[in-house]
Amino acid sequence: MTPPTNSNEAQVAILEARMDGRISSVETTFDNFTKLMDERQRIADERHRASEARMDRMEAMIIEFRAEVREEMRSLRTTIVVTAITSVLAAVLGISAVNASLYANMRATFEMGKEEAAARTEVVRAAEELIALKKRMDEEQNKKTP
Repeated sequence: MTPPTNSNEAQVAILEARMDGRISSVETTFDNFTKLMDERQRIADERHRASEARMDRMEAMIIEFRAEVREEMRSLRTTIVVTAITSVLAAVLGISAVNASLYANMRATFEMGKEEAAARTEVVRAAEELIALKKRMDEEQNKKTP
């Protein structure tokens, strides 16, 4: 082997300088890439946190909506039960009113029949008295006339 000469050393120095420049360029590129990836990760983390916050708000809204729906369902159930009971009571009371009206009309008719029977008995008795009185008058008249 030949001992290194000045020109060989210069060539090596040039190569080392080039390699240093390339390595420096790669390091710079890698640093920039690392910074870019860190920035992207930070943005992704922020988006993730924002997304989580939105999901939490949506979950809270859903829970609130469920509570409102349950309350309205309870109110609806109460309304349906009250309406059903009221309808049944109205039907029962309506039928009772019709029955009471029929009973009152039948009783009034019966009472009127009793009163008519009493009046008819009175008229028959008065008619019999008149017939008896006419017979007596006819007999008296027949006695007076020869």
